[in-house]
Amino acid sequence: MLAQDTQIPVTPLQTVGGKVTFVQQGNGIDAQLDGTTFDRLSARRIVRHVEPSGARMIVEASDGGAPELLLYDFTKRPPAVERIGRRMKLTGVFWQHDEVVLKSAEGWYRFQRGTLTKLTSSKTVYH
Repeated sequence: MLAQDTQIPVTPLQTVGGKVTFVQQGNGIDAQLDGTTFDRLSARRIVRHVEPSGARMIVEASDGGAPELLLYDFTKRPPAVERIGRRMKLTGVFWQHDEVVLKSAEGWYRFQRGTLTKLTSSKTVYH
C-alpha cells in the first residue's frame, strides 16, 4: 500500500491505466489520467492509497473536515469513479481480490461492488 498525504502538486503515479496526476484548479483538484481530467474533487488536500498492482486507488479528499472517500478503478477506460459515501479518516487500507477493507477510528469497513459495510468481529486476517 502506498499512502501519500499531500497538498498539490503531486508527482504522477503509474497505474495500469496510465499516469495519474492531481492538479490544483482554483478551489478544487482535478484527477487526470494521461493529462485528461476524469474527476474533480472539492478539496485542497488528498491522501492516496494505491493498490500494489496499480489497478485501484482510494483517495481521501478533504478541505478541513473528515475526508470524502473515493475509489478509482484504472482497469476501466475511462477510470471508474465510486464515491464511497461515508466521510472518515483512514488509518489502514487492505486490498482484497474484489473488495477493499478500510480501517478508521470508527472501526473496520468493507467496500465491495459499490456497497460500504461496517464489519463486526471475525477471524479473517487482512494484510
